Amino acid sequence: MDLVNRPVLVVGGGAVAEGKSVQLLEAGARVRIVSPDLTPELLRLANERRIEHRLKSFDAGDIDGVMLVIGATNNRAINEVVAAAARARGVLCNIVDDPELCDFITPALVVRGELQIGISTGGGSPVLAQRVKREIGELIGEEYGELLALASQMREIAKKLIPDFGKRRDVLREFVESDAIELLRAGRREQAIQIIEDLLGEWREKHERDYGADIAERRTDRTVGA
Repeated sequence: MDLVNRPVLVVGGGAVAEGKSVQLLEAGARVRIVSPDLTPELLRLANERRIEHRLKSFDAGDIDGVMLVIGATNNRAINEVVAAAARARGVLCNIVDDPELCDFITPALVVRGELQIGISTGGGSPVLAQRVKREIGELIGEEYGELLALASQMREIAKKLIPDFGKRRDVLREFVESDAIELLRAGRREQAIQIIEDLLGEWREKHERDYGADIAERRTDRTVGA
């Protein structure tokens, strides 16, 4: 689901609501929170105007204008009211820790740049999903987001240099399975970029032979990692 610049309502102001709100912000959503109280982090986000905070208890009118609703209170009676109000308006609703009241399940996410890893227990045990998220997060560092960014740039150039899909795939795979991830982890980004340059070098030369140096340079972006 594309949430970029889409309005989403979170009902609740505790730790669970905080986690859901941060996840929604990372997805690019415009977050509205309804709660008499907020965690310190949610209060900071509200003060920075990164979220809209309605300092009150929930009522059905809070749903107006949003595309989905997250119920994140620890009161099942309130959650049931939230779910019923959302359904009455045809708005998708997720009630945390209560699959029976959910129209959809939101996975726990590990986010590294544009790389997203979703973990779902089908609503069976959100706390287990959080443990798995934590353990994966310890294994997958920010260097994987950097690797994705470089691989994406490399792919765009390779599509212009290597017309054969199979050969292009092999070159791209060779970069991803190279020592680049270890170099990025060690902060040696320029050396990781050099692997790309080495892999694409012979294809650049062939491209220049086929089109001439001036035309070939105009046809391809020669910069990776800018």
